[in-house]
Amino acid sequence: MQQKTVSAVLGDNLEALKQIFRADRNADIIFRSFKTAAGRDVFLCFIEGMSAGNAISEFVIRPLQVRDKEGMPPENVVQAANYLSSGQLGDIVTAVLSGDVAVFFDGMSTGYAFETKGFERRGIAPPATESTIKGSQESFCEALRINTSQLRRLMHSAQLVTEFVEIGELNRDTCAIMYVDGIVNKEILDEVRNRVKSLKADFIMGTGMLEQMIEDSPFSLFPSILSTERPDRAAYYLSCGRVVILMDGTPFALIVPVTFALLMDSPEGLTQRWLHGTFSRVIRLAALLCTTMLSGIYLAVVLFHREMLPTTLVGAIMRSSATIPLPLLLEVLVMELFFELVREAGLRIPQMLGSALSIVGALILGSAAVEANLVSPITLIVVAISGVSNAALPDYDLSFGIRAMKLIVIFMGAAFGFLGIAAAMVVICVLLANQSSFGVPMLSMQGLRWSAGTSVAYQPPLWKHEHRPRELKPEKDETAPHISREWTKGE
Repeated sequence: MQQKTVSAVLGDNLEALKQIFRADRNADIIFRSFKTAAGRDVFLCFIEGMSAGNAISEFVIRPLQVRDKEGMPPENVVQAANYLSSGQLGDIVTAVLSGDVAVFFDGMSTGYAFETKGFERRGIAPPATESTIKGSQESFCEALRINTSQLRRLMHSAQLVTEFVEIGELNRDTCAIMYVDGIVNKEILDEVRNRVKSLKADFIMGTGMLEQMIEDSPFSLFPSILSTERPDRAAYYLSCGRVVILMDGTPFALIVPVTFALLMDSPEGLTQRWLHGTFSRVIRLAALLCTTMLSGIYLAVVLFHREMLPTTLVGAIMRSSATIPLPLLLEVLVMELFFELVREAGLRIPQMLGSALSIVGALILGSAAVEANLVSPITLIVVAISGVSNAALPDYDLSFGIRAMKLIVIFMGAAFGFLGIAAAMVVICVLLANQSSFGVPMLSMQGLRWSAGTSVAYQPPLWKHEHRPRELKPEKDETAPHISREWTKGE
């Protein structure tokens, strides 16, 4: 298809397109032939449902039947905003598959594709997974052009560059790579381009599939790419020197490169005062430690290190566990599995029933299990705190990896006590230290200086964000002068 050229014989083009689109079986491929006002033979080709019928009739067919004159270029006749003219049938076919209408003239070895996209799509809605109190209430949608325009609306800069790449041999989905020229590190940008453009697969749809195809460490528990549905968050990371990847049909953007500190960052961090933001980061760090280690520490203390607990607490644990028929490890695993089932069921069932199921599953069944002496109250409390702490992590992919890591800590704590937990954490930290994101180490400590929001536990005041993250090695390091609040110079 890509090697065929447009013929000057109208009938040859018609037959070629009918073969390409399997017109004898495809019910949504429309061909329409007619004569223009100048008497030229013309036929149109478009996909019903992808193109706007009113736009085709009003801005393509009617001008050709009324305004066409002998020798007049077609692009001057048709009243469409954008058009493509090409001597290759492959280019025209690609435009038709995107929702444009193809126009072929008898005696012309050039085909035209006029923009008449008219398929239904969801509009801009509030964020569903990254809601904030003070921040923007807009999210990305499934239309790529709307998503890129949202970033353009937030960044009125000629330095913002958008590059389009088609990926997927069958679906030919459009991918947008956006960055700020003059700030982004060219080596990082070249690496992103190379990974996206070198993909060879029949079907790649959405950022979820693309993320798996370009990530550094596919077998790591931790993600090396950040996914966000918030345009304001993506625009901020663009200004820091990162690269944003968008795809048609997906309401999420991919942010690269990232560090572990960035994965722990909240969408509303910059809209909070520095004291509130620091407190929130400390809480999230505590939640990370709780969800990772609490259940393992509980098993290690009860099974190996009871002398670390007060005598009264040890007595309470022993009394509550005396009537439980299950071993402590199995008891913890059963409750962890129960909470995972409740979590997954809450995601899959209709939204109106999600809260009711969570209440029934977490409260009623949990209380019933304690009263039936299947689990001890202390075990239930420990597992519940661990599960709630996991929900406090801001990134879903990170929280899922932490849940998997928690199981490793549980088994090591039950088998070897604190020594096993320490060994598991050392191995996990070593693996994380060896992981990178597009050449940037995941545990980069350079971001701990007062730069643009890359510290895990401390959020400096906004007017002290004077530098971009050093680990990115941006072309322009400074974001603001040493004194950005000039009204304070006289103080």
